[in-house]
Amino acid sequence: MFEELLEVYKKKVVESERELEETQAMIGLIMAVENMSNMLSMKQQDVDLLGRLIDQVDHLSKEVADLKSQMKTRQTRSSITRNHKVNGGNALDNHTVTLIDLMKERPGRYTTSELVDMLGLNKTTVISVMKRAVEMDPSHVKLTQGKRRKLYLSYTPEDQDQGEKKEADSTFDDADRMRLELMSMT
Repeated sequence: MFEELLEVYKKKVVESERELEETQAMIGLIMAVENMSNMLSMKQQDVDLLGRLIDQVDHLSKEVADLKSQMKTRQTRSSITRNHKVNGGNALDNHTVTLIDLMKERPGRYTTSELVDMLGLNKTTVISVMKRAVEMDPSHVKLTQGKRRKLYLSYTPEDQDQGEKKEADSTFDDADRMRLELMSMT
């Protein structure tokens, strides 16, 4: 009987040890999962922080690009103003000469809003400068009206086809000029 009790006791000890090992393994597994969860949450915080930093860098790069553009415009405008001295001292003529020089450097079609940004003047003054530019250099500078009463000022260099210039002249008649003048008053 003593041997039977000893066998039962040994079996109980083996089962207890097995349950203890299983419990320790479960605790170890739970701790490992908890550590992995903590590491993932820390990595998620790092990813969120990196995302915010990237957004800030992107925002700053846009601001730097805007500032570079403004500085370039100011430098171009100031260098052109220094190079050209208009007789008579009329401010409108000075702005007009600056505009024509800018357009010579970069020929194309410009809206009133683009010219406001380029010259740094208010819209009313820019419209006056646009009209004066057509008066000062009618062979190269053309003023047209687009949809929704939008004004366009275009500069055509001398090397462009003469046929295109004649066609543009014929499309811009007195009625269009009256509309432009009325629009500039509003």
